[in-house]
Amino acid sequence: MTRVPITRRDLLSAAAAASLGGAGAAPVHAVQASARRMFTNPLDVKLADPCMIRADAAYYLYGTASMPADADEGMPVWSSQDMVRWQCHGWAWRKSPETWGTHWFWGPDVRKFGNGYLMHYGAFRKVDGKDVGRICVARSASPLGPFTDVKAPMFDWPNRGDAIDAFVYEDADGTAYLYFTDAFGGRNTIWGARLAPDRLSLASEPKLLLEPDQPWEVDPVNEGAHVWRRGSTYCMLFSVNDFRNPAYGMGYATAPSPLGPWRKRQEGPVIRQAPGLVGPGCAGLIASPDGKETWAYMHVHLDPEGYARQLALSRAYLNTTQGGLEEIRIEPLTVAPQRMPGGAPEPREPRSDSFRGDKLDRTLWTVVDEVHDHWRLEPGRIVIKALDGDMWRRRCDYRNLFLQGPITGDFDVGVEVEARVQGNHEQAFLTAWQDASNYVRIGMVYADAPRFSAAIELNGIYEELLVANDLGPAVRLRLVRRGDIWSFLVGVGGRWTPIGHAREARLALPRVGFGAISPGTKRHFEATFANFALTRGRS
Repeated sequence: MTRVPITRRDLLSAAAAASLGGAGAAPVHAVQASARRMFTNPLDVKLADPCMIRADAAYYLYGTASMPADADEGMPVWSSQDMVRWQCHGWAWRKSPETWGTHWFWGPDVRKFGNGYLMHYGAFRKVDGKDVGRICVARSASPLGPFTDVKAPMFDWPNRGDAIDAFVYEDADGTAYLYFTDAFGGRNTIWGARLAPDRLSLASEPKLLLEPDQPWEVDPVNEGAHVWRRGSTYCMLFSVNDFRNPAYGMGYATAPSPLGPWRKRQEGPVIRQAPGLVGPGCAGLIASPDGKETWAYMHVHLDPEGYARQLALSRAYLNTTQGGLEEIRIEPLTVAPQRMPGGAPEPREPRSDSFRGDKLDRTLWTVVDEVHDHWRLEPGRIVIKALDGDMWRRRCDYRNLFLQGPITGDFDVGVEVEARVQGNHEQAFLTAWQDASNYVRIGMVYADAPRFSAAIELNGIYEELLVANDLGPAVRLRLVRRGDIWSFLVGVGGRWTPIGHAREARLALPRVGFGAISPGTKRHFEATFANFALTRGRS
């Protein structure tokens, strides 16, 4: 099997990893502590059109579900203490036979209001055989939901297009404004209106605020407004170009009042695509846990030509020029390691886990895109009921991926696995994981017969070695890292068998963990994982 070529992303990752420590650079414990204060983009949260708020000393994240089938069902919610490690809580809002919308639930915006929370969101239904999009409003007592509709649709929008991408801004005097996108005849524009005190209806006629008119707006799209006030100036981030275009990015505009007139920054987007991070858009701003930093959050594409998207972060800086102009600078997106947001609690050091407690240790483990009723903790083991999904190329719809870390340097990680894979592409695996385009994996897989799979994906380039599984459905999987060289092993009764030769893969700040998926068959087979063991250094 040929070696995967080294890409620019690999070089960035390798250089960044080297900056954390190397031979003779620092004690292992110091390097590990430094690594735990770092993260890499993109983050393991699959969503589009993100909205992030802070409440009750935690962060909450909402968005359009990343996969089309899920976006026809509702809108999910996550929570985090540090803006980087997120726990999925399922649906914040979910359709029912009584809801006005029937499909395409997009762009939720959630704000604290009174004793609860209001969600303004876009939804579609068929009217006279045509898909019609409108803004709806739902309410919940908790930021986690469930949200239930209180006004759907919020207002009529005759003789125009689809009203989507809601955003609510509250001014210093308590007056609230709704910003939304009008998608009309292949041209998206941004409109605004003053809200009634209950925020369930409009108190003024919508006004056109922004339309595509700059040379760098190659598609006729302005959408996804995010508004704030600095001094006496109102500022807006907005998305430009079609969301499927890798050049999707963020423009910036300012105004003397909430409804304009708005003046665009003409030098070009303030957020652009970067190697490995294309299609950044629908960005917002939020303060770090210590309140000393401003961060931009946004979605990026999991695959340059795919629909699936996920979360990314970058530091932002707000400045006032000597002439009184309000400016924003957002650090260029990067896949290289960067410092955690200021004041973020340090993640726990990765370690072995025998799963003996009565609850999963959430300070140690992150469960990516968790589906709660498809895994359980039993004495001494985790049992995952596999779901349809994969991390291969454009799909990126895997669920219940258990991860801890990050971890640097040499290590040996293993786990006992029992699974009866029976249909093509079903698998249970152990992984060292950077993101959906960069990982190393050893697993039990069915490929016309039971086999072992040793797989590497780097920068979206996938290679896999398959060998016959003659050890049965219960084995121990093992990955060994020595520098950038990885060994893949399977074992029974203390005897180890290498799967192919050791291979090179340069990962920045990998995390380690396991999962089970059933792409294709969609069969909910059960895979058990026990005695997760992690040893650092050379043994």
